[in-house]
Amino acid sequence: MKGYLTVFLSLSLSVMTGFILLLTGCAVRNAGRIRLECAVDTGMNSVLSEFHIGLFERYGLLYVDASYLGKEPSLSNLEERIHFYVEENTSKALERKNGPWGTLYLEKVQISGFETSAAAKGASMRNQAVCYAADHGLCGSEREVLGEIQKAENLDTEDAMERWHSIMEQLSGMERPYIRNEKGEWEEVPLSNPADWVYGLSGSDILYLAEVPVGGVSSAMLSLNEYISHRGADDLAGAGRNFREADDLFVSYLFDKMGYLGGEREKSLLSCQLEYIIYGNSSDMENVRAVAQRLFRWRFADNLSCALSDGGLRGQAAAAAEELHAVQLKREFKEPVTESILYACAFLESIGDLRSIYRGGVVPVGKSRHQMSADKVLNGIIYCTESGEGWTYGQYLASMIFMMDKTNVNLRAMDIMEMDIRFGDGNRNFAMDWCVERIEAEIVGQGSYGDKYLINRKYGYF
Repeated sequence: MKGYLTVFLSLSLSVMTGFILLLTGCAVRNAGRIRLECAVDTGMNSVLSEFHIGLFERYGLLYVDASYLGKEPSLSNLEERIHFYVEENTSKALERKNGPWGTLYLEKVQISGFETSAAAKGASMRNQAVCYAADHGLCGSEREVLGEIQKAENLDTEDAMERWHSIMEQLSGMERPYIRNEKGEWEEVPLSNPADWVYGLSGSDILYLAEVPVGGVSSAMLSLNEYISHRGADDLAGAGRNFREADDLFVSYLFDKMGYLGGEREKSLLSCQLEYIIYGNSSDMENVRAVAQRLFRWRFADNLSCALSDGGLRGQAAAAAEELHAVQLKREFKEPVTESILYACAFLESIGDLRSIYRGGVVPVGKSRHQMSADKVLNGIIYCTESGEGWTYGQYLASMIFMMDKTNVNLRAMDIMEMDIRFGDGNRNFAMDWCVERIEAEIVGQGSYGDKYLINRKYGYF
């Protein structure tokens, strides 16, 4: 009987010992996987903690710069950083005295997917910018233009100058009357149109006519192919995310973070950054001039509408036309001369509007009253208008941005960010389409018993 018990106990002990060893092995394997998961989570968070400080401090955006302040941007840079942090918490940690049971070695880190600020043609960057504007309560006067944006859009389709050219060409092609002079010879009577001197100003530089203060404009010349809007960006497709667009918040963000004529920011390659967003030319001067020309076109179209509908002003112009000898001799001159004087009145008023705007004044996008008179044309007066209400220069800029295609705004805003980071931080390889917001990585590790561990993680800021 005792012999049977001894055999039973021996067999039971063998089975229990095997079971305990099995449980211990499973525990070691699971502990290895858990340690790898913890190390991967720590590593991914550590990589995200290395966001670009300059981009965050200047623009409030959270991205990892895949160039790491000087290298060529690449995924291998990110993989190396993840590998470093995960390894520090696996094989290197286990080499220490009294480390946990079992060994764990990192075999491979591979990034299987990532998303940058250029995702969905810059919608990722815009999304972060909109969140920043909402969180900080940005709400400047630039958003007030939305209530009258339709007026600006209507003016943008007008070309009053082309119609004036047609009138002046018509007058130029009309045959002049002739009279006999004191010698009995026939001579042509000059038209002496008082609008001619104003029409001559139309070929002058608008910056000179409007007395635009360009002393603080940067002299930098850009090589546009170096920037994201021209060189062709990577990762433009996006990943099916729903990005916040919120045009009003984004424009408020741009005004808060970027400079423009009269409101320049320090340590920037360009002084007039918002003008660059609107036109994208290679220098501040080109962009400022383009904005001024467009402003003049808007103001000319609006002022001409006022002039042509003002019966009193038309009477002044008609009376001035009647004084001309050529009109008295040939009545068909009267109507086009009258029209040309009205156009000249609107031209001078528009120059006055621009002078007011560039001096810090305000001008309505659609006027209900004006300061035009035929006397200013007859007496050669260029003036500055005065108004107690209307849009500032910044608000006119905002209206132009609101009217733009979102993709162009996004890409040119990222151009500015690249310029500033390269200029301020000296990071010549900085590229917004290599500023990473989300990372999806596959990590492979090996445990004590030849076990393979495969971990997939997707981490990001949003």
